[in-house]
Amino acid sequence: MEEIYQKIAEFNPQRPKQSSEVVTQFEVTELWRNDDTGIVNACDATTPVQNVPTWLALETRPSASVGTETLVLRLVWPEFNMDEHRVDLPGAVKQLLLENFGLELAYEYFPSCLAGASAFPQVAKPHGDEQAFVFCYLPKIAAIWSHSRFRPPLARQSATNGILLAQRKERETIKQFLKSESKWQLATASHDMFPALLCSLMLHGQIEITQGEIKNNIQAVEGRTGYTDFKTKRKHLATGELADVAAKITDYSSRLASTDRKSKTLENLMEFTQRTISSDQRVVSEGDKIMKNHIRVLQERLKMQVVDREYTLKRAQIQNEVLLSLISMNYSLSNTLISISTLRDAASMKTLAFVTMFFLPGSFISALFSTDVFDWDGVKKGTIGVPATPQFGLYWAITIPLTVVTFLLYFLWAECSSYERSQKREWKKWENWGLSSSESLESDQSQSLRETFKENRDKVMREYHAFIRRGRGSRTKDDLP
Repeated sequence: MEEIYQKIAEFNPQRPKQSSEVVTQFEVTELWRNDDTGIVNACDATTPVQNVPTWLALETRPSASVGTETLVLRLVWPEFNMDEHRVDLPGAVKQLLLENFGLELAYEYFPSCLAGASAFPQVAKPHGDEQAFVFCYLPKIAAIWSHSRFRPPLARQSATNGILLAQRKERETIKQFLKSESKWQLATASHDMFPALLCSLMLHGQIEITQGEIKNNIQAVEGRTGYTDFKTKRKHLATGELADVAAKITDYSSRLASTDRKSKTLENLMEFTQRTISSDQRVVSEGDKIMKNHIRVLQERLKMQVVDREYTLKRAQIQNEVLLSLISMNYSLSNTLISISTLRDAASMKTLAFVTMFFLPGSFISALFSTDVFDWDGVKKGTIGVPATPQFGLYWAITIPLTVVTFLLYFLWAECSSYERSQKREWKKWENWGLSSSESLESDQSQSLRETFKENRDKVMREYHAFIRRGRGSRTKDDLP
């Protein structure tokens, strides 16, 4: 049964690399049971690499209070660089730990598992039965552990040994659960699924914290956009920072998607734990009952977390749509202001052209005839008057009618252009009422605009009268108002 795991491990390109740095020590967390009181205590320690054989052989020790203590759980925390796929442990020390814990296959297999949990076949050893497990949620954490059930005459019933490759935040969270003020029960701490329970608690807590932060941030965005009924959260409308707020909403949506992945991984881990506990090959113990209860509580809480996440995601989507709408409105407003400015410029240019057109005929006539309208040589000394030439009257006789004709032609052209535009708008309205595009104004070369408009209007009225007669059989065209 190990064959499939071996093949996957052999062809996995993401194998952990050996550290190039000199590592002199590593962190460990242990659970010890007091043989007299039965209390389980947690302790952190740093183990030098040269003392690893002695540390591995230590399974009982004198208690700091009274009696002796027996090892229940041992977890190793090597530094793990996921970007470089590097485990900071000396090669000899790593191999010694894997052989002693029975995790050689699990260590080779875990890099191929991006997310999920697996149980390896149970192995019979001289001191008892041993089974390895692996849980991965890369790049955050990878937990590989083995659980040993000892045979008589050994006094110990079971022990759990594991290696947890985790980032600092995940590592500190699991350590907090291990060293919580309320002591762990022996039946729970010595259970083979106890590391899975620790990972479940860690993921559950992270989901709770992340969704709570995102909800608060979305409430702040709702207050800034003003699209919310929660009056206590209203602050001010976002005006010049719409793009930044939209980017934040996108980030919140991405983080919610990340919590969705985390929730599904957590659901898979808890289902794996339940299947392992409910296996037909197991003899139900007190620890199994406690573990089932713990997992059931987490499953119920996960359901509510999923509901809360869907609600939060919907709020984020609504705010994203609101922000896009506000950005579009601002863009439209900017375009409107630009259009108004363009119209003002066009009006100014039109006024300038109109004034120029007023002086153009006179300039044209003057240049054409080279007309001298004033007799500058006949100016009398001591006077400011300038006598006009005989051509002065001729100049105005031609200029004034030409100016009037020019303006009349301009106004006629403007009126025709306005009429054509109104007719085109009217025709588009009739087209929207169902007239064929083949009957457009451009294709009707034999009829005037007015005749075409009248014909199309009559066609619509005939269709309307026919519809009325079909709907109100007793009424006729004369009955229509």
